[in-house]
Amino acid sequence: MIKGKLAHGVGRRTVLATGAVAASALILPRALRATTPILRRGGTLHVAMPYNPAALDPATGRNTPDFNTLYALYDALIDFDPNTLELKPALAKSWHFADSKTLIIELVDGVEFHDGTPFNAEAVKFNLDRYKTSPRSNAKSDLNSVTAIEVTGKSQVTIHLVKPNSGLSTILTNRVGLMVSPTSIRQHGPNVDRTPVGTGPFKFAGWQDNYRISVTRNPHYWRAGLPYLDGIEFHIISEVNTGARTVIAGETHLALDMTVQQKLAADRMPNVVTTASTSLIFFGAHLNYAQPPFSDRRIRQAVNYGVDRDELNKVLVAGLGEPSSHILPKSFWATDPSTVNYYYYDPERAKKLVAEAGFGGGIEISCWGWPDQASMQRQELIESQLAKAGIRLKPTLRNPVQVASEFYLKKHGAMYIAPSGGYPDPSQFYDALYGKNALLNAASIELPGYRELVDATMAAPRMEERKTAFAKLQRFCIEQALELPQFIAPAVSIASPKLKNFAPGILNCPKFTQVWLEA
Repeated sequence: MIKGKLAHGVGRRTVLATGAVAASALILPRALRATTPILRRGGTLHVAMPYNPAALDPATGRNTPDFNTLYALYDALIDFDPNTLELKPALAKSWHFADSKTLIIELVDGVEFHDGTPFNAEAVKFNLDRYKTSPRSNAKSDLNSVTAIEVTGKSQVTIHLVKPNSGLSTILTNRVGLMVSPTSIRQHGPNVDRTPVGTGPFKFAGWQDNYRISVTRNPHYWRAGLPYLDGIEFHIISEVNTGARTVIAGETHLALDMTVQQKLAADRMPNVVTTASTSLIFFGAHLNYAQPPFSDRRIRQAVNYGVDRDELNKVLVAGLGEPSSHILPKSFWATDPSTVNYYYYDPERAKKLVAEAGFGGGIEISCWGWPDQASMQRQELIESQLAKAGIRLKPTLRNPVQVASEFYLKKHGAMYIAPSGGYPDPSQFYDALYGKNALLNAASIELPGYRELVDATMAAPRMEERKTAFAKLQRFCIEQALELPQFIAPAVSIASPKLKNFAPGILNCPKFTQVWLEA
């Protein structure tokens, strides 16, 4: 049975909730201290988070922060350790590849969705077919290698692949692995976005847009004795300074997706605990390279030479990030360090490339961004850097849901400045950014040579072979300048000392199943 590590042997990289710190994690003042509190059941956890989800349906959601709530409502077929990324059983009690193109999954018996619908092989097939074929699915690219899903027993599903995909079991920890009640989908149709029904530790109780999402303990949860909490209130507070202050004031227990500025301020407070850990989130800009001006590689390369990544890292995250031309951390197992710093700050070279592309007087580029304070600071700094290379940004600021619709779906604008990441398997991450059918690929095309390279990363069965394949894919994407990466971000959270057993993990997608509150 293949139950290897999610990252094929990658080690710990993040600050653990108990305070044990991995060698590659960022150790910060007031880091979590090792304690041995007595487990306490009950209580409602109050969480501040800056983003209102686009949807609470895994198939139609769009952003990584959606997982703050998704993992509370839904179980995945396969689970993972948040710190080591090692795969663990979940709704699938076991799985194995019968051959390179056949994955057999054995399911846990006796599980029910929140609405009483039985969880079984038919439900798994229903969900996977929906993720793969529904016109509303934003996760189609995750199942590109799947040709058919077959029910081969009441509690057994066989997935047939058109080509080998050694990362598929890892992908089933993410969106396409989250199981939604087939009954709720048939009853509610598109409204399932706002009426989520899973098998998870918590049940949906209510959602007030841009204000609060409420979930309550699932009394019939299939994992005996879990969860410990009675419920969670997710407070949607778009201004991160305000979100941080709610923890300091004792109004919430946890603030997620904070910036380093809030962490530095909170470090001076005696009643909070701050963490910042290496993550798989990078700050950058997505480029629509199907349309001018980014259909010209010289312009894509010009913007990459036109940003000062060191300055961005120092100013925006106090030097705690990792300046990079790549989308993954240098220490990550699938990263080739030799091309991580391929692009360096050279505004004169950027200006020359712009002129070679036919814009001797410089060029104006329309872009999208977010209106919160931290995002605006990042956008203004990037704008000032690119201006020195004769590249003038014309920004439009909207909230993340509006921008995603305008840029990815309607294909308006050339650039979208935003963080991205949080995909458990690197093949999946590349395809989520550059696959033809991927939501995050506003171009909706694949450049010649890309598909063969990404397929090679999935066909390689062993770690060393995958590393070699990823090095070639990485070089291609960087040389083609398919993205404008700036730095790998630290994952920052601020918590009350009462919050126990919380681990943000390298994906920065926390799970609250075994979190509890000290009295």
